[in-house]
Amino acid sequence: MIRKRSVAFTIFLTMFAMILVACGGAAPATQATAEPQVVVQTQVVVQTEVVEQQVVVTPTPGPNPEAVMEVEEGATITFWTFFLSPTFDEYIQSTIARFNEAYPGVTVKWEDRQATLQEEYRNSLAAGNAPDVVNVPTGWVQEFAQNDQLLNMSEALPPAVQEQYFPDLFNQTNVGGSSFQVPWYQAVDAYLANTDVLENAGYTMDDLPTTFDEQKQFCLDFYEASGIPCGLRMQTGNLLQTMAYEGNVEVMNADGTAFTFDSPEAVQWLQDYVDLNEAGAIHRDLILLNDADDRIGLERFTAAQMPFYVTGPQLIRLVREGNPGRYGYLALAPRAIGRSGALPPVSMSIVVSQSTAYPKASAALAAFFSNPQSMLEFAKLVAIYPSTPESYEDPFFTQQPVAIEDQIRPLAEGIISQQKNILPEIPSPAEVNDIVRQAIEAAIFGGADPQTVLSDAVQQANGLIR
Repeated sequence: MIRKRSVAFTIFLTMFAMILVACGGAAPATQATAEPQVVVQTQVVVQTEVVEQQVVVTPTPGPNPEAVMEVEEGATITFWTFFLSPTFDEYIQSTIARFNEAYPGVTVKWEDRQATLQEEYRNSLAAGNAPDVVNVPTGWVQEFAQNDQLLNMSEALPPAVQEQYFPDLFNQTNVGGSSFQVPWYQAVDAYLANTDVLENAGYTMDDLPTTFDEQKQFCLDFYEASGIPCGLRMQTGNLLQTMAYEGNVEVMNADGTAFTFDSPEAVQWLQDYVDLNEAGAIHRDLILLNDADDRIGLERFTAAQMPFYVTGPQLIRLVREGNPGRYGYLALAPRAIGRSGALPPVSMSIVVSQSTAYPKASAALAAFFSNPQSMLEFAKLVAIYPSTPESYEDPFFTQQPVAIEDQIRPLAEGIISQQKNILPEIPSPAEVNDIVRQAIEAAIFGGADPQTVLSDAVQQANGLIR
């Protein structure tokens, strides 16, 4: 009797151990999804008989793979975008929904701002009620970072998250050696050409300029042949950038103690625009058009009032919407490269306000909207280009494009990977930009001597260096 109980007890322990082993066959917790597994479980019925049966074991699902950092539980954050509603409402809302799946404890309130974004953001920062996360043109970032109004993303984001971007884009507007933005969608500045306007003047797409010097001569010759000016526009939010890339101008000395944008290279660059304006070869009211008013130039292009307009392919949709009959006469070509031989970043950034009550959740939202999956999905909707190398591994970027706005797509990764900031950190960038703008306006529109106005501007700008 004692022997029979011992055998029974041994059988019980063996079965219990087998069940534990079987239940322990779940997938690791790090997997994003869990598929049911068939596990062969062995039961000992009697010491001399073995029976095998299949038991279905469903593993515990792992964490969401897009949840890449810890966040504050119960956070509520406000997100402002720039000129994205109503066209991209569905994309923004679906991305927020995907973010909520990765970070279920965070609430996101989305608002879109348009032409008044910069002013509204400045005012909200001054009033202490700034939104937590904001989409801004990258040229605005340095001003806010130098005023200690933005979260340091080099510190807020884990290294693995920072590595999802092209390094030169993550670090394109560093202040004090740190990045205060994440790069969102990129543009490739291109010549958006009116092929019928070109052909009527005896030109083809092959005649478009490839260098800054060729661009000047092209516009002079084209205006003489057709009476139609070129659609050129400076980067008015960062005029030193335009000067540096187009004119190969060293805007500050090597140790950053003095401005130097009154050099012979700078004077020649400004004289080029003076010559174009005096000849009537450019639209004088567009050359210093503010970023927020870019649509004005595009509307004039749509009305066939210029041979080409320097803009991003993503804005072709506006031409198609405003004048569908014009769409068939459009073509794209890479824009002329400046005397510097470098390509400037043409970026939108996402920043986090320093005053946010939820820095972790806000940084996570910025990283989420700019991660490879979000970037790829956005690129499939409109001709923008990811800041994340992984996105370009998708066949979407290698297949032959059909639409006109997609003609640059197969070249995009190579172009984006070469974009980098060649400018030093500019002290008081907004104030310096205003000084430079006044000098440029005086020379182009007021007939002032380029050397004189640039030297005066350098002296004023040097007074801002602390």
